[in-house]
Amino acid sequence: MPKRAAASGRRDQDDLARELWTAVADGDADSLRRLLAPDVVWRSIGLNPLSGDYRGPDDVVGYFAEIGHRADELSSSLEHIWTGPDGAIIGYRVTASRAGETLEMDYLLRIRVRRGVITEATVIPLDQRVNDDFWI
Repeated sequence: MPKRAAASGRRDQDDLARELWTAVADGDADSLRRLLAPDVVWRSIGLNPLSGDYRGPDDVVGYFAEIGHRADELSSSLEHIWTGPDGAIIGYRVTASRAGETLEMDYLLRIRVRRGVITEATVIPLDQRVNDDFWI
């Protein structure tokens, strides 16, 4: 019986990660807010204007709005989802342009889940220097 519960938990994490991906990709702020705990902390690692901790669903929605505002063009593709008992890691690729520069970068997004909502997320670019240089 414990194996079945663990498998069910992983499937739920996978569903939540996919719902998160869809909400962000579609720019659906209401759906994104529903997936986030009221005290969510969303971290963007780095040394650029988008880096820092975003607290609460409205702050997280504002973070994504700022990304959209700064980029001339932006697209992303979901590459993989790894799940565990307390969350998931989402692997994705971003292609963006800004002020004549182009970014093609792989990222990891680590989400922690409690009671069916995201309580913490950390965005990890796989080449921090290139990411920072693009967003400065």
